[in-house]
Amino acid sequence: MISKEDKKRLWVELSIQCSKELEEPLCDFLISELSRGVLVEESPDNEDMLLIKAYLRREDLESGAFQAVETYIEELCLLHPHATVSIEGERIIHEDWHDKWKRFFKPLRVGRRLVVKPTWEDYIPGPDEIVIEMDPGRAFGVGSHASTRLILQKLEKMSDAGLIKNMRVLDVGTGSGILAISAARLGAREVIAIDIDLDAVETARKNVHLNNVHEQVFVSNAPLWEIEGPFDLVLANIDRDSLLLLSKELSAQVASNGLLLLSGILDHQADGIEKGFGNQGLKLVSVVPDEKDSRWILMEFQQGS
Repeated sequence: MISKEDKKRLWVELSIQCSKELEEPLCDFLISELSRGVLVEESPDNEDMLLIKAYLRREDLESGAFQAVETYIEELCLLHPHATVSIEGERIIHEDWHDKWKRFFKPLRVGRRLVVKPTWEDYIPGPDEIVIEMDPGRAFGVGSHASTRLILQKLEKMSDAGLIKNMRVLDVGTGSGILAISAARLGAREVIAIDIDLDAVETARKNVHLNNVHEQVFVSNAPLWEIEGPFDLVLANIDRDSLLLLSKELSAQVASNGLLLLSGILDHQADGIEKGFGNQGLKLVSVVPDEKDSRWILMEFQQGS
């Protein structure tokens, strides 16, 4: 139930139009500074530009987050003098949030069978399709970004090979809950989904019930090191710096011969990730580039016996 106070809650939508070369540092900074995801789309006016949207709460404004973003962009422009950046802010209220998302979120086929569908759209599934109903709320992850898409496609392939059935899965940084829900729908026995963002936890729980997987998927804001493992499969779609920071804790959650799927990684970051997790005793099994945007990769590791 949304309280009257929440309904009146003001947010600021930051729209940052920038050269494509600035996508990685800007997204990394915004995700780290705000502890929530961002929306990235092609600029409607210029194919060489991107539009990055981030949302600031009143608490963020009071803590100086907007000034921090402005300062970071100024410093970034000094390092990239030929790049172009412009930033605009728009005040929105809670009731407008879903309307903002609805403009961009349509039914989306992610793999051969998986289809991600917003709750407000009609969709007639094919006989072999698995439809994931999503209401993203204020959380990150609707399947449209390469980092999310890579894990969803990998999960589907594992399911096709009969590998997910009866697995115990951990989803770290669950966001909207899309990966955890998909793992459950594809046959996982139990899925623990965690996130430090309370908005994400609330949204993920709602989506879990929406997809009727509440007996398989458990959502929590407990820190990673408090989760009781190990798991047959661990998923983490978060930024590179956070992955490296959590490399010891993530690796410790992977069962003997279990798998760790890491996303949110750009191709030039692969060596650092391989070294960081290799130091924890994990073996790199594969590196898979996204079919639509090969800059983004999925890295699959396995725990030794």
